[in-house]
Amino acid sequence: MYELYLQRIQSIADFLSKSPHADQAIDFLSRHLSPLDEIAVVYRGSVDPDGLIRCENLVGFSKHEHMTQATIQISDLRPLSLAARSQKIVWTTVDTVSDEFEDFIHFDSITPWESMVAIPVGLARIYCMSFPSDLTSMEGITNYCEAIQSLLRVFESSLEIRTLSSVRDLTQTSELQPLTQRQEKILELLRAGKTNKSIAQNIGYSESLVRHETMIIYKKLRVEGRHELREEASH
Repeated sequence: MYELYLQRIQSIADFLSKSPHADQAIDFLSRHLSPLDEIAVVYRGSVDPDGLIRCENLVGFSKHEHMTQATIQISDLRPLSLAARSQKIVWTTVDTVSDEFEDFIHFDSITPWESMVAIPVGLARIYCMSFPSDLTSMEGITNYCEAIQSLLRVFESSLEIRTLSSVRDLTQTSELQPLTQRQEKILELLRAGKTNKSIAQNIGYSESLVRHETMIIYKKLRVEGRHELREEASH
């Protein structure tokens, strides 16, 4: 079993080292994370300073929209919330989740699962994986998840570094470039007062990508933020 864990860890480490987009990363995790070769539901969320946990990337739910729009408080009695509060890996099963977490809601009865693990990755990021089988009693599963947690910490750190570097490089020349078609659409929605989350849902991209594009739009239009953007549009 430990040899299998090592193989999985190596495979995931190799893929994450290629600097995939977060959507690609969770899709890969969905197909390769389970030691039993099962397809897992994978959720990647952000923990905002206001105590809200927001979905940024999701693979596996048939009712995708319900899950991405769900508002989860860090104070709730849910596996995600407890993991974010305690900064500890939290396991639960379909048989015990209602007794353990009174605020838990299963958004999709079509997607079967037997066990779920919530993995905090720093104070601002949380992952959650649901599996068709009960993995909680598997030997070494705790150590395996801790290893995955370490890989995700490195991956999230690299995402932050790449985002800052990319924005800096792009904005150095962005004033000479017209807005792309996607940026024009985002600009239209920004001027309509839409939030990043709403824009992401509207155009079918992740919220992190919308934030990235928004910063470039500000630079190209030489504005400081949304308020100035709307003022500029009204003149």
